[in-house]
Amino acid sequence: MGDFHFCISLTIKSFILSLNEQLNMTLKLDNFTPPNLDAWRIKIKEETKSKELVDYTNEIEAIKIDPTDKSETENFSNFIKSDNNDWAIGAHIEVVDEENANSYALQCLSKGVNLLYIAVNKKNIEWRRLFKGIHIEYIKIAVKLENNEQLLSLEQFLSDAKKENVSIVVDPLNIKSTETLLKTKFKIIINAFHLEQIGAKATDQLSITLHFTEKLLSNIDDPRRIQFDLGIGSDFFIETSKFRALNWLWKHLLKCNNLSNSDVVILARSGWTNKSIIDPDTNLLRQTTESISAISGGANSLLIHAPNTFSNRNDKWFYKRLGINISHILKEEAYFTKVNDPLKGAYLIEKLTEKIITNSWDQFLSYQNEDDNSVINRLVKNIEITRDQKLRDFNKGDKELIGINLFPIENDKEYCWSETPRYLGFDYLIYEKLQNE
Repeated sequence: MGDFHFCISLTIKSFILSLNEQLNMTLKLDNFTPPNLDAWRIKIKEETKSKELVDYTNEIEAIKIDPTDKSETENFSNFIKSDNNDWAIGAHIEVVDEENANSYALQCLSKGVNLLYIAVNKKNIEWRRLFKGIHIEYIKIAVKLENNEQLLSLEQFLSDAKKENVSIVVDPLNIKSTETLLKTKFKIIINAFHLEQIGAKATDQLSITLHFTEKLLSNIDDPRRIQFDLGIGSDFFIETSKFRALNWLWKHLLKCNNLSNSDVVILARSGWTNKSIIDPDTNLLRQTTESISAISGGANSLLIHAPNTFSNRNDKWFYKRLGINISHILKEEAYFTKVNDPLKGAYLIEKLTEKIITNSWDQFLSYQNEDDNSVINRLVKNIEITRDQKLRDFNKGDKELIGINLFPIENDKEYCWSETPRYLGFDYLIYEKLQNE
């Protein structure tokens, strides 16, 4: 036993002496040489058996990035200034009957929702019945109205204190209809959600939103009244960069118009393009990654629509509840509220953000000398091209969606898609619905 202790002691002493010698050594870093990027490219091409260059390419967005090019022309990442990364949890309330809508809204609020997106689908509405038991002064309200009479009646119903928390949703392609709204104290949400749902690429969504929003700036007393409603697509990197790009572009637009800096307020909404009415489990995974991309990009509010909204299934509360829970899990278990702009410094995200910013701003500038009808006609042609490209990729299998065109689930025809909304003459782009037609 004594020999054993002696050996252990000797080993420890030798280790300490060796460690001291290493600590006293002077590190020589001049022996390192920069990597040969051409050799790196050749090696990657050999191992991947690819004849193409080692580039990140997104044909839909017309983006091509050399991952070995680390040059930066401008810092596009310094735009998120909030103290924390918290966001409001939204729920969509369709109003056909005030009592039913009120009951549904209270049910959502009891599960942690603090933003109600109210879509009015009737001519005459009794606001008192709709908002019974709802404390507007403590939550956020977004309202999509059908006419100015509803706007004026809502303004008369609400006190000035409550109006601070209410925003009115407007169509960016119909800014002329906001004359009455501008005279009120309500905030204004520019609704670009439909553009994502009909298949518009990120550049078209942002450039057209900037173009028509700028028209409001000359008629508005405070740019902080303007907010944005943006759809979340399925490409994680593009969507994160799209939301980051809107943050920068809004601040840049204000600067160009000699207006005070204002943090952008973005409501992010997850839609139906890549969803399945027969595969709810995969829907949850897609909704979660979409939520992460929007929150990482700087969205202030998150609304996840039930995947079966436009189907013959009537058990919508269950899927609405799952959508609400995604925000709770990301907040309380994944701690996404703790870090602002978590992907800042990630090379691919920074480069994609830069590309989307420059492409969107260049397209926005190209609209300056055109009338509104010409701008909209250009937008429609761009969307036609993008939709065709997306559908072609889906039909060829280049766009893979598990449960839809990859390992498809057999449908017993019990569930089917119903009629979907239209915008700019296009139906919502829903891959599963088109596949089954």
